[in-house]
Amino acid sequence: RSVRGETALQLAKEKGHAECVRALEEHSSTAAEAEGETAVAESAEQAAAAAREAAAAAEAAEARDAAEAALREAVEACERGDADLEALRAAINANTEGADGSEALRAARRLRDELAERKAREARALKRQRQKEEKAAAAAARAAERAAEQAEEARAAEE
Repeated sequence: RSVRGETALQLAKEKGHAECVRALEEHSSTAAEAEGETAVAESAEQAAAAAREAAAAAEAAEARDAAEAALREAVEACERGDADLEALRAAINANTEGADGSEALRAARRLRDELAERKAREARALKRQRQKEEKAAAAAARAAERAAEQAEEARAAEE
Protein backbone atom coordinates (compact mmCIF):
# COMPACT_ATOMS: atom_id res chain seq x y z
CA ARG A 1 0.00 0.00 0.00
CA SER A 2 1.04 3.58 -0.59
CA VAL A 3 1.46 6.12 2.17
CA ARG A 4 -2.16 7.10 1.55
CA GLY A 5 -3.27 3.47 1.85
CA GLU A 6 -3.87 2.89 -1.87
CA THR A 7 -3.03 -0.44 -3.40
CA ALA A 8 -1.02 -0.85 -6.57
CA LEU A 9 -4.18 -1.91 -8.33
CA GLN A 10 -5.97 1.25 -7.21
CA LEU A 11 -3.05 3.40 -8.37
CA ALA A 12 -2.92 1.68 -11.75
CA LYS A 13 -6.67 2.12 -12.22
CA GLU A 14 -6.47 5.77 -11.14
CA LYS A 15 -3.66 6.49 -13.61
CA GLY A 16 -5.48 4.63 -16.40
CA HIS A 17 -2.78 2.01 -16.97
CA ALA A 18 -4.97 -0.81 -18.31
CA GLU A 19 -2.10 -3.26 -18.89
CA CYS A 20 -0.86 -2.78 -15.35
CA VAL A 21 -4.38 -3.30 -13.99
CA ARG A 22 -4.77 -6.49 -15.98
CA ALA A 23 -1.33 -7.74 -14.91
CA LEU A 24 -1.97 -6.90 -11.27
CA GLU A 25 -5.35 -8.61 -11.21
CA GLU A 26 -3.98 -11.66 -13.00
CA HIS A 27 -0.90 -11.80 -10.84
CA SER A 28 -2.83 -11.33 -7.59
CA SER A 29 -5.32 -14.12 -8.30
CA THR A 30 -2.67 -16.58 -9.50
CA ALA A 31 -0.38 -15.91 -6.55
CA ALA A 32 -3.22 -16.24 -4.02
CA GLU A 33 -4.18 -19.63 -5.37
CA ALA A 34 -0.61 -20.93 -5.53
CA GLU A 35 1.12 -19.58 -2.47
CA GLY A 36 -1.46 -18.37 0.00
CA GLU A 37 -1.48 -15.12 1.96
CA THR A 38 2.30 -14.59 2.21
CA ALA A 39 2.79 -15.02 -1.50
CA VAL A 40 -0.06 -12.61 -2.20
CA ALA A 41 1.54 -9.94 -0.05
CA GLU A 42 4.92 -10.40 -1.72
CA SER A 43 3.51 -10.47 -5.22
CA ALA A 44 1.32 -7.48 -4.46
CA GLU A 45 4.41 -5.56 -3.40
CA GLN A 46 6.21 -6.67 -6.55
CA ALA A 47 3.20 -5.70 -8.61
CA ALA A 48 3.05 -2.37 -6.83
CA ALA A 49 6.71 -1.79 -7.63
CA ALA A 50 6.05 -2.75 -11.24
CA ALA A 51 3.08 -0.42 -11.32
CA ARG A 52 5.16 2.41 -9.91
CA GLU A 53 7.85 1.78 -12.50
CA ALA A 54 5.27 1.68 -15.27
CA ALA A 55 3.67 4.88 -14.00
CA ALA A 56 7.06 6.59 -13.79
CA ALA A 57 7.90 5.47 -17.31
CA ALA A 58 4.55 6.74 -18.56
CA GLU A 59 5.08 10.09 -16.84
CA ALA A 60 8.57 10.35 -18.30
CA ALA A 61 7.20 9.60 -21.77
CA GLU A 62 4.49 12.22 -21.33
CA ALA A 63 7.07 14.77 -20.15
CA ARG A 64 9.29 14.00 -23.15
CA ASP A 65 6.35 14.34 -25.54
CA ALA A 66 5.40 17.67 -23.96
CA ALA A 67 8.97 18.98 -24.16
CA GLU A 68 9.30 17.95 -27.80
CA ALA A 69 5.93 19.54 -28.63
CA ALA A 70 7.00 22.80 -26.96
CA LEU A 71 10.23 22.83 -28.96
CA ARG A 72 8.44 22.10 -32.23
CA GLU A 73 6.00 24.93 -31.52
CA ALA A 74 8.86 27.33 -30.75
CA VAL A 75 10.60 26.41 -34.02
CA GLU A 76 7.37 26.86 -35.98
CA ALA A 77 6.71 30.23 -34.30
CA CYS A 78 10.19 31.42 -35.29
CA GLU A 79 9.71 30.24 -38.84
CA ARG A 80 6.36 32.09 -39.02
CA GLY A 81 7.97 35.20 -37.59
CA ASP A 82 5.82 35.12 -34.44
CA ALA A 83 8.83 34.57 -32.15
CA ASP A 84 12.45 35.66 -32.06
CA LEU A 85 15.82 34.21 -31.13
CA GLU A 86 15.37 34.93 -27.43
CA ALA A 87 12.02 33.12 -27.30
CA LEU A 88 13.60 30.12 -29.02
CA ARG A 89 16.52 30.15 -26.57
CA ALA A 90 14.07 30.24 -23.66
CA ALA A 91 12.17 27.24 -25.08
CA ILE A 92 15.39 25.30 -25.55
CA ASN A 93 16.57 26.08 -22.01
CA ALA A 94 13.21 25.08 -20.53
CA ASN A 95 12.97 21.80 -22.44
CA THR A 96 16.56 20.58 -22.85
CA GLU A 97 16.37 17.96 -20.12
CA GLY A 98 12.95 16.64 -21.11
CA ALA A 99 13.77 16.36 -24.82
CA ASP A 100 17.42 15.36 -24.53
CA GLY A 101 18.64 13.58 -27.65
CA SER A 102 15.44 14.18 -29.62
CA GLU A 103 15.18 15.40 -33.18
CA ALA A 104 12.99 18.28 -31.96
CA LEU A 105 15.81 19.52 -29.71
CA ARG A 106 18.38 19.14 -32.49
CA ALA A 107 16.13 21.09 -34.90
CA ALA A 108 15.58 23.85 -32.34
CA ARG A 109 19.32 24.13 -31.70
CA ARG A 110 20.06 24.26 -35.45
CA LEU A 111 17.53 27.04 -35.92
CA ARG A 112 18.90 28.88 -32.86
CA ASP A 113 22.40 28.73 -34.34
CA GLU A 114 21.14 29.93 -37.75
CA LEU A 115 19.21 32.81 -36.18
CA ALA A 116 22.18 33.80 -34.01
CA GLU A 117 24.49 33.80 -37.04
CA ARG A 118 21.96 35.83 -39.06
CA LYS A 119 21.62 38.32 -36.19
CA ALA A 120 25.41 38.65 -35.96
CA ARG A 121 25.68 39.21 -39.73
CA GLU A 122 22.93 41.84 -39.60
CA ALA A 123 24.67 43.59 -36.70
CA ARG A 124 27.96 43.65 -38.62
CA ALA A 125 26.22 45.01 -41.73
CA LEU A 126 24.45 47.66 -39.67
CA LYS A 127 27.76 48.66 -38.06
CA ARG A 128 29.41 48.98 -41.49
CA GLN A 129 26.48 51.05 -42.73
CA ARG A 130 26.70 53.38 -39.72
CA GLN A 131 30.44 53.75 -40.25
CA LYS A 132 29.84 54.69 -43.90
CA GLU A 133 27.18 57.19 -42.87
CA GLU A 134 29.49 58.68 -40.23
CA LYS A 135 32.30 59.00 -42.79
CA ALA A 136 29.92 60.62 -45.27
CA ALA A 137 28.64 63.02 -42.61
CA ALA A 138 32.21 63.89 -41.58
CA ALA A 139 33.17 64.47 -45.22
CA ALA A 140 30.09 66.65 -45.72
CA ALA A 141 30.96 68.62 -42.59
CA ARG A 142 34.53 69.13 -43.82
CA ALA A 143 33.24 70.24 -47.22
CA ALA A 144 30.79 72.65 -45.59
CA GLU A 145 33.59 73.99 -43.40
CA ARG A 146 35.82 74.50 -46.44
CA ALA A 147 32.98 76.19 -48.30
CA ALA A 148 32.38 78.49 -45.34
CA GLU A 149 36.11 79.31 -45.19
CA GLN A 150 36.19 80.04 -48.94
CA ALA A 151 33.09 82.23 -48.63
CA GLU A 152 34.74 84.12 -45.77
CA GLU A 153 37.93 84.55 -47.81
CA ALA A 154 35.91 85.80 -50.79
CA ARG A 155 34.11 88.35 -48.59
CA ALA A 156 37.39 89.47 -47.12
CA ALA A 157 38.91 89.83 -50.59
CA GLU A 158 35.96 91.97 -51.76
CA GLU A 159 36.41 94.41 -48.93
